[in-house]
Amino acid sequence: MQNKVLLGYFFIIGTAFFTAFSYIFGKKVSDYLFPEVVAFYWFLGALIVAIFKRGIFSLFGFKFKVPLSDIGKYKKVMILTSIITVFGAASWVVALRIIGPPATSFLMKFQVLFAVIFGVIFLGERLTKIEIGGMLLTILGGLLVTFNSTSIELLGSLYAISAAFFYSILFIIVKKIASDLNMIMVATLRSMGVVIIGFVYLLISDKFQMPNFYDFIMILLGGTCGAFIGKAFQFQAIKLVDVSRTTAITPLEAVFVVLLSYIFFDTIPDTLKLFGGLLIVLGVILLLVFRKGNID
Repeated sequence: MQNKVLLGYFFIIGTAFFTAFSYIFGKKVSDYLFPEVVAFYWFLGALIVAIFKRGIFSLFGFKFKVPLSDIGKYKKVMILTSIITVFGAASWVVALRIIGPPATSFLMKFQVLFAVIFGVIFLGERLTKIEIGGMLLTILGGLLVTFNSTSIELLGSLYAISAAFFYSILFIIVKKIASDLNMIMVATLRSMGVVIIGFVYLLISDKFQMPNFYDFIMILLGGTCGAFIGKAFQFQAIKLVDVSRTTAITPLEAVFVVLLSYIFFDTIPDTLKLFGGLLIVLGVILLLVFRKGNID
């Protein structure tokens, strides 16, 4: 059991690392591309890598092959996760462009807050005083991150929180209906579903665009790190530890994002935003450490 938990935390750290890099590559993509277009190619890149580079995951104990007779078991999770991901990914791209990687990453930590709220509403879980304090710290931190923002920055913050909401639902669904399935296949079919939905939408809305070579490489790298490797690692972690523990990636991810933003863009959030981000991280840690129940 202990080895299982340790392996789960290994995947959690890997998720934080690769997801943080997806923020950097996502920010490097040119703004002339529609957010929906970025999301489409993002998951197309992840799907390509999943199909042609799956061997690397055998190093981590993943088995990609799934009997054809079992494919039907993935239909429900593919449809649900794909639809939710479309909304979450598009919101994330918009937030990333408007408020940048660090602020987006800080506000994405609201995933934990939403997970706790869902537990109270749908599972009848009760909150301790410490958990309530953690929620208040998280909300206060969010207010500080958005304090003195322009109207467009507030809109970007709203998109970031919306993305957190959708991804919180995503992982609850994975835990509920896919805990006994192959997580690499779940991640691959999710990417495939997003590609199909995105392609149909872009054709109908007449928004289809072809990225230049540089943007395509950035999207390919970002999609590979975030949409495939990062999510496959997190889905695998969900199988080993409970959902509330897998959200431990969120504080660690924020640290990676701030460091990488400084390395790649030579930028760092102002003191107030950093303090707000710190409060969010502290609030999330309180929710994770002192959470009695979990969303199973």
